[in-house]
Amino acid sequence: MPRTVASKVHVPLPAREAWRLRCSFALEQHIAALGKRTLALLEEETACAGAPDEQRRRLVRCELAGDLIGGNVMGVKAKDLGSEIESTHFVHLYDEAHGAEFSVHMALRRVNLTISGRQWCLPKSEASCFLCTRVYLEARLVGIGGLVEMQLERQMRASHAAFPGHACAFLNAQAHAAAPAPEPAPVAVEDVAVALVASEPSLGRWWLLGDAIARSFARRRSRRLLPPGDATATVRVGWRHARLLLACGCASAVVVESDEIVE
Repeated sequence: MPRTVASKVHVPLPAREAWRLRCSFALEQHIAALGKRTLALLEEETACAGAPDEQRRRLVRCELAGDLIGGNVMGVKAKDLGSEIESTHFVHLYDEAHGAEFSVHMALRRVNLTISGRQWCLPKSEASCFLCTRVYLEARLVGIGGLVEMQLERQMRASHAAFPGHACAFLNAQAHAAAPAPEPAPVAVEDVAVALVASEPSLGRWWLLGDAIARSFARRRSRRLLPPGDATATVRVGWRHARLLLACGCASAVVVESDEIVE
């Protein structure tokens, strides 16, 4: 027998903003994708555009993404459970008298399922509201109609309860995408020096290794200029530094002598 599903869900957003998100087709598509469904906009018409009572009509195709029922069940496949949803809503009005109306038409006629309903917003405060929904459903399927209706009611209530979370997450994602990237502020040379000194304890190990090598060469470098035409010189450094010089091609030979490497 026909079943009525009524819900009243608190939304932590102003009524106008909650209604705008409820009527957003982009948000509808996002929620459908989370439920493994795909939505395609077939038609959209607008009446009284720009007026306070502007109204919009949509025709949307809904299909299951993949084989969610596991093949053929009682002669019905997943692709047969597609549907078309026809809806109308006022763009700027959202009270019960001007609520949205919708109806679902199954693609497979022998799946004798009827779903229709209304939805509207009830302001609670300047920052929150209630999204009210009333759905009429009937599954005229011999032997299993009641079970189908119970399952649909359970899914509808879960979907209504999840809407505020989806709406707020969608709104935050929009705000994050629209926010311009912060421009880096100009930094003076002296500020860079101060920052380097302040951050020295947490500098990367490779920076510290390079600094240690540079300091070692500063302490051990020869003060004698090479004579003209002389392309070689002997320099005494630690064995770790000698390995690095060889790897870089800066030295051609090493001699191990009393725990030191001479090149």
